[in-house]
Amino acid sequence: MTRITRRRLLAGVAAASLPVPLPAEAAGLDDVAIVRMLIHAHKAAVGRWDALEVVWPDEESVSLWERLSAEKDAAAAAVCFYRPTTIEGVHVKAEYIFGCEDFVDQEANDDWTRAELISGFLPPVMET
Repeated sequence: MTRITRRRLLAGVAAASLPVPLPAEAAGLDDVAIVRMLIHAHKAAVGRWDALEVVWPDEESVSLWERLSAEKDAAAAAVCFYRPTTIEGVHVKAEYIFGCEDFVDQEANDDWTRAELISGFLPPVMET
């Protein structure tokens, strides 16, 4: 018999709050590990996007740019909208978000509002 702890239950609720599903590798991870996994995925996606050298108007290059751009945006959305279930998870997420240009440069970013960024730090909502 598997015992469901409050932390595991909350992690499931936090995962359900995401606009995109968590990767399968997140199963069984604690909250801080999930936040770090999402951050790592975002850094990797940004790195691939930044390293892309597009030669316009090559159709293949445009397609690759669009795919990597969508991948970067999905990774950023996962970091933005994941609601940590522990104070440690909130701290890890806050440290990354407030140091990352993708989130704090509102002039260059119209993907989410400040209210959406802030709501990502609130506890997950449990359905009753």
